[in-house]
Amino acid sequence: MLSQTLFVTALIRYDAARKAIASAYRVDEAKKIRDKAEAVRTYAKLAGDLEMQNMAAEIRIRAERRAGQLLSDMEKNPGTRGEGRPRKDGTKFTRSSRTTAYPPKLEDIGITKDQSSKWQRLALLVDEGTFEKALAQAREKNGELTNAALLREIREIVTPVEVLTEPDINVVASELIRDIESVSRKEKLETVLRLRKRLNPTIRKKLILALKNSAADVSDCEAQLSKDFRDFPVSGKAFQRVIRERMAEEPDPLLAEKRALATDFKNASVREISLADAKNVIVAQEWLGTLGSPEHAFGLFFGDHIAGVACFGNTAGTNVRASVCGSEHEDKVISLTRGCCLHWAHPHSGSFLVSSACREMTKKGFHVIVAYADPEAGERGVILRACNFLYCGTTNPTEKFRRPDGKVYDARNVHLLTRDRRFGMLRYKRSRAEQKKILIEEGCEFFKDTGCKHRFVGIFGDRRMKRILRRALRWEVLPFPKPEAQRAMAAAASGGSASIDLSVPLQSTAISLAELDH
Repeated sequence: MLSQTLFVTALIRYDAARKAIASAYRVDEAKKIRDKAEAVRTYAKLAGDLEMQNMAAEIRIRAERRAGQLLSDMEKNPGTRGEGRPRKDGTKFTRSSRTTAYPPKLEDIGITKDQSSKWQRLALLVDEGTFEKALAQAREKNGELTNAALLREIREIVTPVEVLTEPDINVVASELIRDIESVSRKEKLETVLRLRKRLNPTIRKKLILALKNSAADVSDCEAQLSKDFRDFPVSGKAFQRVIRERMAEEPDPLLAEKRALATDFKNASVREISLADAKNVIVAQEWLGTLGSPEHAFGLFFGDHIAGVACFGNTAGTNVRASVCGSEHEDKVISLTRGCCLHWAHPHSGSFLVSSACREMTKKGFHVIVAYADPEAGERGVILRACNFLYCGTTNPTEKFRRPDGKVYDARNVHLLTRDRRFGMLRYKRSRAEQKKILIEEGCEFFKDTGCKHRFVGIFGDRRMKRILRRALRWEVLPFPKPEAQRAMAAAASGGSASIDLSVPLQSTAISLAELDH
């Protein structure tokens, strides 16, 4: 009877706490409820009362979400900005009483920067319906309600369901390239050659035959691929435009239906898609021929047909996010890493997709979008400028290195070679300088790439957010270069890039035949 009475009392207090959270209009009010709920949760966990523990955990999470909503809406404290340097006599400039009524600092209300960031992200991550659904699922699936369980359920709910479609031929070809250039395959061949005298004669004979057949297949495939190959023409056209023109020549039984739908944006929708579905479109159209490492992808659909994709991911470099609008806004920065539209899409599909996808990213807490246009690919940032992105000059020249086989890599990839943890063990560990020295000894050439990319920044959100971020923008906004300057940049970029010489045969395993026959 006593336990039942305690339970009813707990339910009454639970309902009262939920109402108090909903009516809270100050951050410190939500913070007090959160702290009390955390104390109850800790006590209930020690007492072994799981139901009471989950009730308290739910109140704490709701209070944190409410505090995050209030923090995101609250005007930020300017800190010491505007006070200037101390005077020579050691005194500081003090604002007048009329200008000192600023919102409290985080430390004044007992909140750390880490808590503020996490709570605001929780508040902006999903809408109320998705939050309630994730909360119920986290409780049901895990028994014990925790922040980690809640975030897992949110991720599961918002992650787009992958549409099971046949992989694009470009995706298949990319996987084939990785198989042909596999380092482990090469290492296995070198090991077999070194220890060939220990081979079973039957195994050795089968291996020789397999290599001969493989060499013949590779040679035949290379000849057919080289026969009608058309490289990217240096004609001033963007690479993606050339691809669209070539794809338009390919037969498509649904082309008439797609074009009919694409005549009106009333038939269009932009929604989040899986990275696998994005890869199917991007790899076929992208200048670099890769998807990169995006975190979010959005597709433009006309009816049920996908007409374009935009991908977002982390910015390159360690301090780029903080350099855009300052460290206080770095959690709002993300990069537009990939984007393309298909040949049958509406002529203005690019700007429609980019602007819509960027607005969707604001719902995830990202209001500053960094994007680049590569003159080497004939890109001039036309779509970015149409979407009101600000031009912020060009990137700095980057260091690259060219391997003896002609392939060019970014010098930042050197650190990836300093460790080898394959097969679950650390085979070697080097410093970056030691690894660079080894690469030079192997015939690699390090050089500065003179091809710089155009850099753009887009600011999205409500009026207040855009005003705050525009004032905080640290990158200099410049007028876009005239065509003469653009042509000079493109010429510099093409002069520093390496091209594929199809007159040189592809490397094959035939080089190992003579050694195996000895």
